[in-house]
Amino acid sequence: MKLTKKINIKLILISTLWVVLGSALIVLLVAAFNKKESSLCTGIKIEIEGATTNIFIDEHDIRSIIEKYAGKKIVGKKIKDFDIEFMEKEFEKDVWLKKTTIFFDNQGVLRANIFEREPIARIFAIDGNTFYIDDEIRILPLSSKHTARLPVFTNFQNMGKRISVNDSNALKSIKSLSVFIQKDSFLMSMIDQIDINKQNQFELIPKMGKQQIYFGDTSDMKEKFERFTLFYKKVIPKYGWDKYSKVNLQYRDQVVASIKGIEDIKADSMRALQIMKAVAEYSEKSANDTSRSLLSDNASNSTDISLIMQSLQRDDVDSDTAISVNASAKKNNNIVKKDKPKQSPVKNINKAKPNTQKK
Repeated sequence: MKLTKKINIKLILISTLWVVLGSALIVLLVAAFNKKESSLCTGIKIEIEGATTNIFIDEHDIRSIIEKYAGKKIVGKKIKDFDIEFMEKEFEKDVWLKKTTIFFDNQGVLRANIFEREPIARIFAIDGNTFYIDDEIRILPLSSKHTARLPVFTNFQNMGKRISVNDSNALKSIKSLSVFIQKDSFLMSMIDQIDINKQNQFELIPKMGKQQIYFGDTSDMKEKFERFTLFYKKVIPKYGWDKYSKVNLQYRDQVVASIKGIEDIKADSMRALQIMKAVAEYSEKSANDTSRSLLSDNASNSTDISLIMQSLQRDDVDSDTAISVNASAKKNNNIVKKDKPKQSPVKNINKAKPNTQKK
């Protein structure tokens, strides 16, 4: 009996203690809240993250938005007079802002943490509209404040009120291609724009030269750009800017080129990997200097230009003769010269004969 009374008294004391502590905590919280509500704003601090290169929103823009809804005299204003939730919702309406958090810290400073969207590509549609997209494929408008230096894509099909599956796939391909190009300074310096056809295939338009460069879709993108770099760094300096009118990068282990006025020639690149490794150092060293990277090899360059010439060469005098790597002789690295095709009797008959008639 005595033991039971002792246990009950102990439980009552513990319960009473917890009630007292809980009440005290509530009182303190209410007092702190009331104190904060009656406190004044002591300052404003804005932090912007997200964009690193192309910045379209700055602290002045954010402050202007806050002053629009909180008044221009922010410092000294009672904290309870700020509608934080309303301001956050207004910030969310700005398409350039990905996420916004606004709050007062313990010192009464109004803090605005902003996460800005950054464009990764500029697109021109066939109806004349132009816009940016970010890494989430969010459509972003142009800004009079800043023009981003980004890969430009042209001939994009018009979008309706809703983005179709075809539009979505096209935008995803544009994102992948643009991100890859921006990581390579040589590609950024050489590619003026990328044209899109109705099948969402891409054609590269170079800043120098008038070649049509058929890229195709984004499959094997790395290998295609390696062949592009190889062609412009090694073949063009040897043969000149005006020799080739078309370059096709779509074929695996091959570069298909067309000489102006002559049928297509194939550059069989069975040794493409060996060539690309040879120019890897050269590409890295000259990535920041486009004009210097387009010069031909000199005595101090260790790249073996003969490998390039074995992969793509045509005799200027005899257009029917080409040099390529024979697949059967690949192991021995033998270079086989293709014989000039024999002319058929029909061709011999149709050959023009000199005029032997006397005047």
